[in-house]
Amino acid sequence: MFETFQARKLMRVIEERHGHTQPWVVLCEGKSGLKEFVVKVFTNDHLLDKPRVHGEFVGSWLCGEFELLTPDVAWIEMDSSFLSSLPPNLDLKMDPTDDRPKFGSVVLPSFQHFSPGLNDGYFRSLLPVDRLYAFDVFIRNADRGSYKPNLLISESSAYLIDHEFALEIDETTIEGIKNSILPGKFSLDHIAYAVLARASTRSKRDFFADFNVYLRALNLSDLRAVFNEVQNKGYDAKVETIMDYFMFVKANPSIFTNLLLREIQ
Repeated sequence: MFETFQARKLMRVIEERHGHTQPWVVLCEGKSGLKEFVVKVFTNDHLLDKPRVHGEFVGSWLCGEFELLTPDVAWIEMDSSFLSSLPPNLDLKMDPTDDRPKFGSVVLPSFQHFSPGLNDGYFRSLLPVDRLYAFDVFIRNADRGSYKPNLLISESSAYLIDHEFALEIDETTIEGIKNSILPGKFSLDHIAYAVLARASTRSKRDFFADFNVYLRALNLSDLRAVFNEVQNKGYDAKVETIMDYFMFVKANPSIFTNLLLREIQ
């Protein structure tokens, strides 16, 4: 499903003020040629804390299903030759004996990070803001707020990045949705919340309609295949619990969208 590339050369380390990892920009080689990827290097503690690799691949795949732009992603293999070529003073921030492939997303040129002070009209011109909001609530992603928007923008488009904090789903999540409970970190803190809340009552009537179209078309068997691929690479997650949640929302779209509409009133 996802192409595999071989890491060839470390180009630079991305210094992130607000990030939870220290991504690398790596020149990689695959069947489609040489490409630069942003490669996430997670520590063992990171991976025990959350299903971050699942979040990255599942989040990226679901972006495509909901027609939201995101960089192409791939598996990045780091062999001994690549690891031995790294600068000796580099803080690896990973277990060098962990030979599982890493998550990588293609480097996008000529994009800048979203600014929370962006004009509402311009923001709306870049992508369907209501679909973005519903999408992040759907995948339980609390990491697209004003502190770290994780949205790359150009003059006419926007790309969603960084889904490592998605899939915050457990055995209580479905009951929470049934009882109209939605933690503010998923809704009130989202970069799209204020724009949607400021919209006219008439505009709000049409919000989330196209999200429901994509939700109805979502192929859960294909989604499970994404989970299976990540599992087969050696990464663990509570897949059945997460899939139960996605199946519930797909089967009960009105419960979910009514919850969203209540949040933005």
